[in-house]
Amino acid sequence: MCGIFGQFDRRGGRADATVVERMALSLAHRGPDGFGIHAAGPLAFGAGRLAIIDLSAPAGPIFNEDRRIAVAFNGEIYNYRALRAQLETLGHHFSTRTDTEVIVHGYESWGEDVLDHLRGMFALALWDSNQERLLLARDRAGEKPLYFTQLGDTFVFASEVKAFLEVPGFRAAVNAEAVGSYLTLGYVPAPQTLFEGVKKLFPGEMLLVDAHRIHCERYWQPTLDTLRPVPYDSAVQRVRAMLADVVEMRLMSDVPIGAFLSGGLDSTAVVAMMSRALDHPVKTFTVGFDLPPGSKQDGKFNIDARYAALAARHLKTDHHAIIMPQDERLAGLLPHLIYAMDEPVAQQSIFQTPFVAALARSSGVPVLLTGDGGDELFAGYPHFRSDRILERYLAIPALVRNTVLTPLLERLPPRFDAARKLAHKSRQPDPVRRYLAWKRMIDPDRLPELLAEQQRALRTYDSVSAALLPMLQAPRTPYFADRIAMTGLASWLAEDSNMRVDKMTMLMSTEARAPFEDHHLIDLAFSLPLSHKLRQGDVKRVLKEAVRDLVPAEILERPKWGFSPPTSEWLRTTLRPLVETYLAPERVEAVGLFQPKAITALIDAHIHRRQYEVWALWPVLVFHLWHALYIDRSLTLDRKLTPADLLAQAKLSAPGS
Repeated sequence: MCGIFGQFDRRGGRADATVVERMALSLAHRGPDGFGIHAAGPLAFGAGRLAIIDLSAPAGPIFNEDRRIAVAFNGEIYNYRALRAQLETLGHHFSTRTDTEVIVHGYESWGEDVLDHLRGMFALALWDSNQERLLLARDRAGEKPLYFTQLGDTFVFASEVKAFLEVPGFRAAVNAEAVGSYLTLGYVPAPQTLFEGVKKLFPGEMLLVDAHRIHCERYWQPTLDTLRPVPYDSAVQRVRAMLADVVEMRLMSDVPIGAFLSGGLDSTAVVAMMSRALDHPVKTFTVGFDLPPGSKQDGKFNIDARYAALAARHLKTDHHAIIMPQDERLAGLLPHLIYAMDEPVAQQSIFQTPFVAALARSSGVPVLLTGDGGDELFAGYPHFRSDRILERYLAIPALVRNTVLTPLLERLPPRFDAARKLAHKSRQPDPVRRYLAWKRMIDPDRLPELLAEQQRALRTYDSVSAALLPMLQAPRTPYFADRIAMTGLASWLAEDSNMRVDKMTMLMSTEARAPFEDHHLIDLAFSLPLSHKLRQGDVKRVLKEAVRDLVPAEILERPKWGFSPPTSEWLRTTLRPLVETYLAPERVEAVGLFQPKAITALIDAHIHRRQYEVWALWPVLVFHLWHALYIDRSLTLDRKLTPADLLAQAKLSAPGS
């Protein structure tokens, strides 16, 4: 099951099954193999089905023996066979072979603690008719989203916010207090969303709803504690064994399974482990851009596709590449992608993900493993190493640093940009500002010049700080780089990266699984000292050593490269019609959240190359397109996007080959 939805009348009245059916139809892309709805008294809820395990199982809720407990489920439980065997010894009888059924029987035996037994990715809704209580839960790493809202006495939930548009009384409006967070971070931290009145569950959170209360609590949170010594050789062996285990667990499927292959360390390591576990070549998929061979842009933006081809040859995979167009069709595509995302995230790579998912789906592979999460667990981004350099710089006595060194570095010419940035970041003693120096879209101090409401702009930093500071303070570690990793996993990965992967793959009716986001692997990685990850000037060293015999040396040694398209140039060319239409001064003024003159100046500076403003311009454009699609409805889509639509626009040959 790959999409859930429901309505619960907390007054005890009868829920409207016809409304829930409309919610189901709005999420048909998540469940192309049908949906099922259960309506009984105050609750009507259901699930769409993307058939992966037990293809004969029914769509919709799964029940226990006496039908007093039912669950609608989105995701996969990777340890369901072991749980099923355990539950059968306790006397439970199963009527299907699906992983979903272990949840209802597990709830019978363990109550809410069933969540502690589940190893997987999921969003679920469980109805206990004995107590007339609804339990919602989201998986520990936040691979699957789950939204909810309260309309009077009616509680509504769904895997995607667009389902709420089918509910009488729901009015899509901007949560103006969240706009600053979105602009600063590129996403809105849980539990808030950019929709007024709509919330989302935190990763590892459950929500209990009955006639008397709506109560949230965490059943799991990541723990980062690096104060216990772990021998390096032992750490390498444990990472190798755990990675093999989490990959093999995610190979359970009654349909063909493949992998995203970006040519980076993480996805290559996953494919290598798959190759060892399977008795046939792994089907791998990658995406590139239709750029002139040998051009500067080709060399920059198709580097991942070339490394992916290298990895595929080394691992002898059945490799497929899709090449995105670089013309006006992108302007027609972007509104579809933003609508699919529900709440906007400023992820420019929303373009690549649906193309590669469409290629997999059209190749008969509806399940793909990914390398997502590896950078957070094993310190893979350059800013982890840079922050350690900053930490050493901050160890210099403050009198010398502040009065001599920092002013000197700040006056260096532009070619010494790294040293100038180090000096600037050393003036950020506040942990949230230090985190944002590495992980932000727009500096919150810049928002008063962009936003129309000055007081709201000035409150942004406090809102962002309230969301991030508890995560930054949680780890037991002497190093701030560990705090960045913890916060990146708990917030950015869940609400930005995972949202992009889930919504874009589900748009193409394809399921993505992330072995690095297994909570056992998270616990292991977050127990390792930073020195095992940042070692001898390298990043991810303990992971590299764990897979050194499997991964080509060229990939082990390649520098980190972001999964980004040529968005900066697109804003000047193929996407410029969207910029000129949706960021026109009169439209910006009508929406009322930004200062039209400031946005016009931003556009002018970027398009005429006076200043590189893609990090500010992109989230503003995405916001206004989202507003046109969801809020004022001035932009309507003429059709639903399908894999065939994307394949018709693309080429199916590797760039530069």
